[in-house]
Amino acid sequence: MGISINIATHMARCTPFLAGKTQGIMLGRQKMHFRPGWKGRLVRNLAALGIEASEEELFQEDGFCESFLKAIGWPPLQSLDFSDIEGAEFIHDLSEPVGDDLKDRFEVIYDGGTTEHVFDIATAFRNAHHMLKAGGVFLSCVGTDGWFGHGFYQVGPDIPWRFWGASLGYEVLGVWTFPRASREEPFAIPDPTHTARGATRSFDQPQFIFYAVRKPVEPVAPKPVIQSHYVDY
Repeated sequence: MGISINIATHMARCTPFLAGKTQGIMLGRQKMHFRPGWKGRLVRNLAALGIEASEEELFQEDGFCESFLKAIGWPPLQSLDFSDIEGAEFIHDLSEPVGDDLKDRFEVIYDGGTTEHVFDIATAFRNAHHMLKAGGVFLSCVGTDGWFGHGFYQVGPDIPWRFWGASLGYEVLGVWTFPRASREEPFAIPDPTHTARGATRSFDQPQFIFYAVRKPVEPVAPKPVIQSHYVDY
């Protein structure tokens, strides 16, 4: 799990979604994965967003991301992992349902490329749903088109729009794709429901899909999860 240059920049763009949130958790303790030259580029990108931060403020010696999150205005995030090898505060295999001690506990959950590596990915998503407080925000950045062999799964727009939105009643705050390293602007992905073939598209280089969704304040009875291809069948 890691945060590279375009992910870091987009996380900063999403900071306004987290206004008023005071605590949360990341799935897998995230590291800053930066090539030479990316640190200065991040400083400039953040400055363009109105966030003034030095390299020393953004990057901590152990390579993890807590200093970066503080600098961009995110609330403190603890971490959950299936082992304690990277210092996670909570140990749990996301393939298994979480216990009551983790339910309705967190205001923010960040999935920075973890769920795609969990074989029972649907259970991982439902765990995130159960761990999130009412009104809380779930943000996810995982591989999409062109990441063959990277994880068990690549994720498409039906996950935020059809699972989180249509089935669980979450507010979809935004869905975007962008490449790992090149300077293309994020591409907004609208709701594919009722469009031809679910608005399928392809890319000429590997992409991330990044989405943010907000849990409803009042409980919503889950509806069947139907892929956008088949809603009108």
